[in-house]
Amino acid sequence: MSHDSRIHIKSWLRIKHLVLLVTLDESRSLHATARHMNMSQPAASKMLKDIENFFGMALFLRQPRQMTLTSGGRLLVRYARSILNDTDRLIDDLISLREGGHGKLVIGSVPGAAPVLLPQAIIQLKHERPQLAVNVQENSSDRLLADLEYKRLDVVLGRYTEPAQHHLFDFLPLQAEPVSIVVRAGHPLCQHTPTLAEVVRWPWVMHPTSSPMRGLFEVALAEAQVRSPRNVIETTSTQTTLQLVSASDAIALLPTSILRTAISSGRFAALPLTIGEPLGYYGVMTRKGEERAEVVEAFISLLMTRSEG
Repeated sequence: MSHDSRIHIKSWLRIKHLVLLVTLDESRSLHATARHMNMSQPAASKMLKDIENFFGMALFLRQPRQMTLTSGGRLLVRYARSILNDTDRLIDDLISLREGGHGKLVIGSVPGAAPVLLPQAIIQLKHERPQLAVNVQENSSDRLLADLEYKRLDVVLGRYTEPAQHHLFDFLPLQAEPVSIVVRAGHPLCQHTPTLAEVVRWPWVMHPTSSPMRGLFEVALAEAQVRSPRNVIETTSTQTTLQLVSASDAIALLPTSILRTAISSGRFAALPLTIGEPLGYYGVMTRKGEERAEVVEAFISLLMTRSEG
């Protein structure tokens, strides 16, 4: 693409075009998109047609019940989400500065990092920057990295979940993460040392199949030639998992670091079973090829210092 073509795109493309594409991707309906953007459906249809004509390709396929993305549309919507999330962050930062604040740091973390390194680093960061707004979101690595890619997060404590992510994110290793099988105190399985074949017959609370921890479990079962549990509730919430385990005979697989406090309280017990190797190192992940904000650099430095200590 020529230099003039790039300038032409930058001068023509508008934020409202990006909003239309993202909204249409979410609703797959021109009627719903027009209503959301407070415009008529013919106006929304014309705007979409203008965008498609400008890029010289169809972005959505019109079907009787809904609209579906083309490959070109998928690429453009991905770009639009990133730009809109970046714009939202710019607005938040400007409002914070205008009101006397000192910026915002949005952190995503896998559960295993939350009770150990993360609180210590945040406490130190807030000690140095009392007026910094810090937002922490806990989830599985696959979901966190999607939010990091689309700039809904500034930094993630997680791990790669697929090879292609190596091209998108930089990774600084922190710690390995062993996992444990947890049940409520007094669970029938606490009376003896169970086998894998026995525990899979009980109800389970587990991360979704796309998560590294679930993958670790499924590999361990396959190696032992044991079928996967059939009675499963899926959630990435540690709190919900512990509540379900506490109130029933369900079993869960969780990072060992999370369970230390829970087990010491006497409400839970870890079964004497080893599920594969530790999950491997989780680490600090940021978008590749993007200059990191000064506050992100300071946060990473604190994490690395804590990890080495």
